[in-house]
Formats: sequence, C-alpha cells, structure tokens
Amino acid sequence: MLAKYECIGCVIDQIKNIINKNFKEYDEKQKFEIMREVSLEMLKYSTYGKKPIEMAKIIYEKLGEYTGNTDYFKEEKKRSNETFLEVFDEMYKFLKSSDNPLKDAAKLSALGNVIDYGVKNSFGELEWELENILKMKKFTIDSFDSFYASLENAKILLYIHDNAGEVVLDKLFIKLIKEKYPNLHVVSAVRDIPIINDVTIEDAKEVALGEVSDEVISSGSKIPGTILSDVNQEFMIAYKQADIIISKGQGNYEGLSNENDKIFFVLMAKCPVVSRELDVNVGDLIFQENVLTLK
Repeated sequence: MLAKYECIGCVIDQIKNIINKNFKEYDEKQKFEIMREVSLEMLKYSTYGKKPIEMAKIIYEKLGEYTGNTDYFKEEKKRSNETFLEVFDEMYKFLKSSDNPLKDAAKLSALGNVIDYGVKNSFGELEWELENILKMKKFTIDSFDSFYASLENAKILLYIHDNAGEVVLDKLFIKLIKEKYPNLHVVSAVRDIPIINDVTIEDAKEVALGEVSDEVISSGSKIPGTILSDVNQEFMIAYKQADIIISKGQGNYEGLSNENDKIFFVLMAKCPVVSRELDVNVGDLIFQENVLTLK
C-alpha cells in the first residue's frame, strides 16, 4: 500500500507524541530543533511511492540518535501484556463455548488494539468488555471460509504479529488453531528491535508465545510493519515455506498488501487511508485473503 498525502501528517504526529513523552528533560528550544530536524529528514525521504511504514522508519532512526534506543513504550507494552494475560484463561473458556471458536478467536485478535490497555482487570471488567464487543462486531470483509479451507491441507503457518498486549489474543487464536490442527507447524514472527508498541522477542517471551507456536523468530524488521526488502534470511525462509500467512495489523498490511502470496490480513481499519484502500469504514474488522491471489 502506497502512502497518501494524509500519511505525512500522521508521521509528524508520531514525532510530536514521542518528543512529548520521551524528551521531557529537553528545553523548548531543543525540542523545537529536534521536531524541525526530524520532520525535515522525514520529508526529504518521503518521496511519492513509499509505503507509510517506510516513512515512519526514518523518524525512529533519527530520534534514536538522540535517545540511544527506540524503546519508547517499554512500560506500556509490559503493562498491556500483563493486563491481557490476566484474562487469557477466561477468554479461552469463552471462546471454547462459542458456536465458532476459531472465527471468534480471529475477531478477538483483530479487536485487540482498540481495547484500553490501561483498564484495570477487576471484577471481570476486561472480560466483559471483550466479550460484549465480540458479540456486536462482525468482519466487514470476511474471507474466513477460505482460510478455514486452506488449513485443511496446510503444513506450515506463518503468523506475523503486530502489537504488544494484543499478542496475547493472537496467542489464543493460535492455541485454538493448534488444537484443531495439531500437526500444523506454526511460526510466529515478531519485530527485530523495539518500535512503537510492536511485539519483540522480549515481549513474546513475556507472554510465553512459545507455548502455542512451534517457533518464535525475529523478522529482522526495524520498522512498524513488514516489507520483504527489510527482513532477515530466517524470516524469508519461513515466508517462502509457509502454506498460509497471517498478517496481523495495519503496519503489516501496509507492507505486504501488494505481495502475491497466500496471505490473510487480519486487522481493524483504524485510519481513513487504510479504510479507503479497503473500501470500508474506520473501525471495521477485516479478515481478507490477499486480493492478488484471487486474480
């Protein structure tokens, strides 16, 4: 998916938010100069034809020169992982009692990034929120029957994860897939370095993703998404060997939507650009087989 004009403003907002959060010891003049310098670097780099996540890459590289790292949301990620782990067992029971456990698990995974990560899990509040939204929401684009049919003969599934917190809901989805297809080899791919609130190997260990996935690997990606020119050899081997690929979240959709492979995109359309691209409304849930494979 190519970046649209609105994406420029979105990336500049990311710069502003990170400066507000992580540059508090800097005075106003210093923050002004950092904002100006990073924005100009992004604008010079952002020629038409790039993907939105490519534009974001340059700002994290530049901001990292000031801070020495890009793990700006470490505490938020840890807290969101812990919050969702608290409800894992209850949500598993809820899904197992569903009329369509696998499909509801996929919906739950797609819903994950709209839940307030700061909600306190007392008296079943988070379970209640998840269960009620799940009952109300349907996939606006629904290729689940094709996915289900593909599982019957698949040997390897590559799951490309997105954010911390919701990775626990991905784990539930994988757990149910593995229960139905125990011989299916599942490879989970996460980011190479901390970037926004995306899942890294450290986050995957925190939520024990290896309990359900046969392998947990780093994709080599240093951007908030997946572009095949930016991944490592281990990921490319898994990508080429996979019979089915689940691409989770907007960032992965932005990077992989033009690849001609057996990919199923699972996401919530969270911005007007992606919504327009998919011809859906903001907030809609998507489970879409890669349209290029259908031609």
